[in-house]
Amino acid sequence: MVMQDNIFLEEKGQPKKQFLFSDDELNSSYLTIKENSEWSLFFKEPSNGKLYMDGLDLLLDERINHDDGGLFIQASDRPYYIYDHRQNDKKYLPGLYRLKLVTPEAIKYSWLKIVPKFLSEGSLELMRQDVENTVKGLARSFRANVNGSLSNYSAFLSFEELQALSVLNENYKKFNSNSYFISQLPRVKTTPYYAWSRNVKHSIDNRSVIKMSMQKRNNALYLKNYKLTANTSENGVLKRELIDILNIVNHIQSNLLNIAGKINSSSIQEDLDLVNRYRLKINYILSNTWLKDVKAVYDIGGAANAYLDHRYIFFRDLQWKLLHVSNFQPRFERQYQYYWHRTDLLYEIWGYIKVLEALNNLGFKPQRGWIYDNKNLDFSGLKSGTCVYMCCTKDSKFKYHMNLKVKYDSVIRPNEANKVTPSDPLWYSSSHNRPDIRIEIYDQDMIFQNAIILDTKYRRLKDINSFKKGGALEQLNSYHDQIFSPYPFETDKYSKYKYFNYKANYKATNSILDVGALYPGDYKNVSDQSDILKEGRPKYIVLNPKILRSDALMSFLRDCFEKQEQLFERFEKWDKDWQILRNNGSLSNPVDGSF
Repeated sequence: MVMQDNIFLEEKGQPKKQFLFSDDELNSSYLTIKENSEWSLFFKEPSNGKLYMDGLDLLLDERINHDDGGLFIQASDRPYYIYDHRQNDKKYLPGLYRLKLVTPEAIKYSWLKIVPKFLSEGSLELMRQDVENTVKGLARSFRANVNGSLSNYSAFLSFEELQALSVLNENYKKFNSNSYFISQLPRVKTTPYYAWSRNVKHSIDNRSVIKMSMQKRNNALYLKNYKLTANTSENGVLKRELIDILNIVNHIQSNLLNIAGKINSSSIQEDLDLVNRYRLKINYILSNTWLKDVKAVYDIGGAANAYLDHRYIFFRDLQWKLLHVSNFQPRFERQYQYYWHRTDLLYEIWGYIKVLEALNNLGFKPQRGWIYDNKNLDFSGLKSGTCVYMCCTKDSKFKYHMNLKVKYDSVIRPNEANKVTPSDPLWYSSSHNRPDIRIEIYDQDMIFQNAIILDTKYRRLKDINSFKKGGALEQLNSYHDQIFSPYPFETDKYSKYKYFNYKANYKATNSILDVGALYPGDYKNVSDQSDILKEGRPKYIVLNPKILRSDALMSFLRDCFEKQEQLFERFEKWDKDWQILRNNGSLSNPVDGSF
């Protein structure tokens, strides 16, 4: 068709790619191009047509229009740039984008697929799932555990499984007590029955007379009597609810056992113990004589009386929650949906989450901030300036107590009056003042000590490790060399250490322990790259969704905290030296020294 010949993609040195349009939206063919390739979209005809296209909001072009159908473009002599290196922040990113061509004569469809440049499509999908499941898992575990610990395997479970585990955790105490009392004293009803008896307890009724006229027994009467039975509609409903709960518990147990075979985690064992306790108790109730012969009822009509009993109400509510966990799907802000389409931003938030996980594995637990402030399951976006507060626990392998502020995309202030404070202790002397991730280290009295800088780089290593345009080496070096703080020596607690450290007499005290660059790397050669770059500065850390454990990141952070431990040991030594100097009356003569 002529009009379709005028809608195509072009890149210098590459054959022209022609869009093929179809009446069937779902069966339309698609063109494939690679991320960050400088393709241009040409739409030359028909002049009366509108081309609606997903992702036009990612571009900066005054020719983009909007109506009730969404964003669209019209025929133009100038191309629309899918990617232009001069506008690197306004570009199409990996994903599948629909094109809808509307003319007075017809509506036709085609698709554009952009594949990631530095990650495979499988890795990209893993990263999306990891971000979503991890955010939900972090929040679930934070609420479920008193000490705020998080499950370090949460990314391996679906949201429904995570939410079901949360429900089981929150309800176990009530489940345990209600299981005991309902198995010992179920609801029963009185039901009549007839039998031959020599013991006259009730009057003879018409059924008795008819039976005895047809059949006689010596000295026995056919009489009506009453007995208690558990074979009631409410117990039939209860049995069905217990079977539903048991099926869900068995499914979760099966998945947990599968995960436990791949990774070693104390959190998995705790959850396995929990679901096993549910499984054993439910099987015990179902095997009780009073319930064993009850038929499961799937029509809740007629069971209304049971819901006057708090025990039956509990099992009804528990079953409903477990069967409807998808109803509680967290509402992610629009920003998260933006991440799913922006690979570089997705990698940035994923990197921040991986840093939180690594800190947790080193013995630091979240206390507040970001998702840890939420009382419900509506997650606010990861906004610039977000700060998660963490502190050491008894599981930490570090000798000294450390408090952390883990900041995301937080601006470092210039060295101006009233801007550098004990709670905002850093200042900069270069144009690079906004690292992606900043870990500020404080002592047990929340007095600032040092910081660790991590920056996510969604690009190749050779492009990062360069001073050329587009390189990041200058930026990373400036983070290390040109971020300062006057603390802790400006506080009363540490003021005496000026006698031992001449650097403390200056405002420009370098306060960065180390700088790391997180990048996708080649996951096939991760170990080689980690070994080669281990001693470099800045440190280059491969962080790829296909790597289950981020050992390189853990090693980097552990080394940084060990450096801080050495400083705390130096402070202890200075304390002893201070006592000696005071006893000798030598405090008037400062002692030069250094870190």
